[in-house]
Amino acid sequence: MHCVVPSTNDSTEQRPHRECDDGAPRAFCHPGCNLTSDALARSSMFQTIKYLATMLNMVFYADTIQSAMMVPSWGLPWFRPRRRRLIALLAVRDGMRYLPGFLRNVAPQVDGIIALDDGSSDGSPELLAGHKAVIELLRNPPDRPEWDEVGNHRALIKAGLRHGADWVICIDADERLEQHFRNRAERVIARGWWFGYSAYAIRLRELWEDPSQYRVDGIWGRKMMARLFRLREDHAFDDRPLHGLKAPLQARRGSGFPKADLTIYHLSMVKAKDRQARRRRYEQADPDCRWQRIGYAYLTDPTGIILESLPRGRGFQI
Repeated sequence: MHCVVPSTNDSTEQRPHRECDDGAPRAFCHPGCNLTSDALARSSMFQTIKYLATMLNMVFYADTIQSAMMVPSWGLPWFRPRRRRLIALLAVRDGMRYLPGFLRNVAPQVDGIIALDDGSSDGSPELLAGHKAVIELLRNPPDRPEWDEVGNHRALIKAGLRHGADWVICIDADERLEQHFRNRAERVIARGWWFGYSAYAIRLRELWEDPSQYRVDGIWGRKMMARLFRLREDHAFDDRPLHGLKAPLQARRGSGFPKADLTIYHLSMVKAKDRQARRRRYEQADPDCRWQRIGYAYLTDPTGIILESLPRGRGFQI
């Protein structure tokens, strides 16, 4: 849009309307503009809409870019960010095969463990009850009708709030935190604060044939689970009975959770017999693949297998 401006020699020249100079709407034009008030109002409205649309577009793409990035966890060894009260949440049933190593691995990296024993008969509750790092042990009766993943998780979150946890890490008995997980997690939390992040998806490495290596081909190299998150009273739960999200649903950004440069290692996929048992268990629990569209056959499929060694300095204590 142009307006006519008188010049000193009585000729006229055209120049762009003033509100178009920088894209931001203006209430008044420059002296000498002969636009009617209606035309000026329409122009200002158009520019306002255009400006707001541009800003919304920028916000959308910024969130998309941030969701694709991974918050780094590296840091100088002598610099330690402020520590939050970090508590581990564990639900377990008959986990004595892995629990001693779990306690050795996890206890030094958190400010306490809240465990829920779901009717074990192998001594798991007694081991947990006697460990100094376990600040509360919840118990379900051995004759409970079925595994209640959502109910167990709700009980653990409630206990975490009761114990004043700032953040929690959800981890199973057959999983291990990487070396220096605590310091790395504190850096991630501190860096994500600037973006308003309150939950993170972290890498899940499936160990294969040997605890010193993990599988990375296809889906195996992309597995990330939202396990580290800030506790909140208004936690929105995922009510799916299998493979539900642990982190609060309102902490998502776009289609998923922010990613963090943190690693959990999974021990139950090391041996072929354990992989087969895992597949059978899930196929019985979810025969129609309702809760996992890709099914469970991939758990035992070695096609295209690629293995990598644990990265130096980022292994784990079994």
